[in-house]
Amino acid sequence: MKKLNRISGLFLIGFSILICLGSIKLGIGTLGNMGPGFIPFLVSAILFILSLLILVGIEGRYEGEEERSSLGWKNLLKPGSLIIALFGYTLLLETLGYMITTFFLMSHMLFISEPKKWSINIFVAAIVVILSFAGFRWLQVQLPIGVFHIGW
Repeated sequence: MKKLNRISGLFLIGFSILICLGSIKLGIGTLGNMGPGFIPFLVSAILFILSLLILVGIEGRYEGEEERSSLGWKNLLKPGSLIIALFGYTLLLETLGYMITTFFLMSHMLFISEPKKWSINIFVAAIVVILSFAGFRWLQVQLPIGVFHIGW
């Protein structure tokens, strides 16, 4: 497992450096006048720090927790279904609109990662969609309303 952590840590460090170089090329700007590369630069810095933590071996494993097998089809079901859901999200976003499509994506993500009561997952997904929609509206971001014209 440590070998896989080192490989993934090195890969993510390299990826964060590529993002950082691309964001610098776009122009970072200043705190008062942010350029288009400012947010990718911040994301690359956070990714770099987290990748370093993976590389040096700081893990969130609890006492008594067994190390799981890292290879096998069973371990690929959750990430695979998430990739399919994200692909469907990109295909359906314009058609169904932001609120409906994001609600279905968030519900799927919560059911996969946190298999709790379905009512709690639905409620959390709805709250996330409403708060993100309100935040985007406050920032005056145009979101797709879809065929049902849900949004304001």
